[in-house]
Amino acid sequence: MIKANLSSTVKNYLYQYIRSTQLQGNTKLPPENVISANLGVSRVTVRRALDELEKEGVVLRIHGRGTFVNPEAVNIRVNLMPGEEFTRLIEASGYEGTFEIVDIRKVEADQETMEALQLKEEPEIIQVEKLYRANGHPAIISIDRFPAALMDKSLTLDAIRSEFLQKSTFDVLRQYGGVVVVRDKIQIETMNRKQLEDAALGGSSMECDSVLVFHGINYDQGNVPVIYDSEFYDTNFVKFSLLRVKNVYSD
Repeated sequence: MIKANLSSTVKNYLYQYIRSTQLQGNTKLPPENVISANLGVSRVTVRRALDELEKEGVVLRIHGRGTFVNPEAVNIRVNLMPGEEFTRLIEASGYEGTFEIVDIRKVEADQETMEALQLKEEPEIIQVEKLYRANGHPAIISIDRFPAALMDKSLTLDAIRSEFLQKSTFDVLRQYGGVVVVRDKIQIETMNRKQLEDAALGGSSMECDSVLVFHGINYDQGNVPVIYDSEFYDTNFVKFSLLRVKNVYSD
């Protein structure tokens, strides 16, 4: 059985707890020992998850009083920090989310992908492009690229397409490759219409003149890069927010 990163499991539990709680005033989280007992993990793991949530501004730690939910964080509909599945991002933005596969193919990795995934000798990769819609309007394009060697060699492209119609890249790689993605590193830029159409087959479907772009390298539990993705957002539909903890001190 493949185990997910424990601190990520605790974070997801706390996200769900916060979202399901009827917040009134300063809502205090359960003590660390209660959370660890509920999840069957150590207090060190719980503390690590709370450290990450504090850096994201989701919780506030007050010495001698405990850990509290930051009400401003709860009011954010689409947070930049936790990586969310795209239809959930669209639904969190107030729209009905649907998706379709634009293209799926096996190709030789280009130089950019080889460098991102630390590959050698131009290996074959699988490239999956999906278009996500908000109330029927094109809102997000995602392109995932990963080594074909991670997939069961007996699977045909048609079989792989069938899997991607039902599951995310993360779920497919977990099921067929035993790969668990635990974190990513992203670079953010903007693209104009022409750049978008050059970068994505579905670019011509988008209704905007420019997009926000995330280029992400996704790492497994062994810190090995396994997916290189590009995400193109129409910010008329998906608007990100981010709470930042300031580390600014005056002399």
